[in-house]
Amino acid sequence: MSVASSRLRLQLLHQELLQRWGRVCETWDDPVRRALQEKQIAPLDGRIRAALAAMDKMRDTIATVRRECG
Repeated sequence: MSVASSRLRLQLLHQELLQRWGRVCETWDDPVRRALQEKQIAPLDGRIRAALAAMDKMRDTIATVRRECG
């Protein structure tokens, strides 16, 4: 699997997670949900965004290597 296709898959799954979590938040609003948001969802969101940025850099680096070595 290429970096580009892996990145797209991660991005789509991240969007799906956020959409589903948003629907959950519409009907579930108590201290447990807020703790889950703070301790699990928010950090995961940041990690996924960092992974997507790293994959962009990786894709660019691979493209540069291919251009320079090809």
